Amino acid sequence: MKLGLELTTSRPTALRLGTFFETWITTASGNVRRSLGRDEYHLSLGLGEGRRLCATGRTHLCQLDLAEAGLGPNQARPAAPADLDLEIGTPVLWAIRTNQFLTLPDLVAGSRGRLVREGSEPLDFPLDHPLLTNAEVAPGRYVLDISALLLP
Repeated sequence: MKLGLELTTSRPTALRLGTFFETWITTASGNVRRSLGRDEYHLSLGLGEGRRLCATGRTHLCQLDLAEAGLGPNQARPAAPADLDLEIGTPVLWAIRTNQFLTLPDLVAGSRGRLVREGSEPLDFPLDHPLLTNAEVAPGRYVLDISALLLP
């Protein structure tokens, strides 16, 4: 299966110069190859509700306010899904590191997740979905168990 994850805004969000996100997918056997995503904002700008903050599988450096330039809405590029070989019952974790949301309640209130699978429509979900397990490892560092979202 090819799998990608995106973090989107749940409300209009202001990003400041130096905001960053790192996201990746991991399983019991380790980090999924080519799943690391890094998004850096080299200017202050606003994102509307439902816009992509970051995604797995690629690097995105935002250096231009697209809305101000008349080129469309501001948001990060889509996820680049990574190959994932899973045995049934294998936990799948989504790791997030950022300086935008420093507590888990802030992350949950300010953003939503989007699961991107090859051959399927994207699945939007709240980060406090009852089937998910979330943990704050340190300020700005989170691990979300998304295994239940992958069940057939």
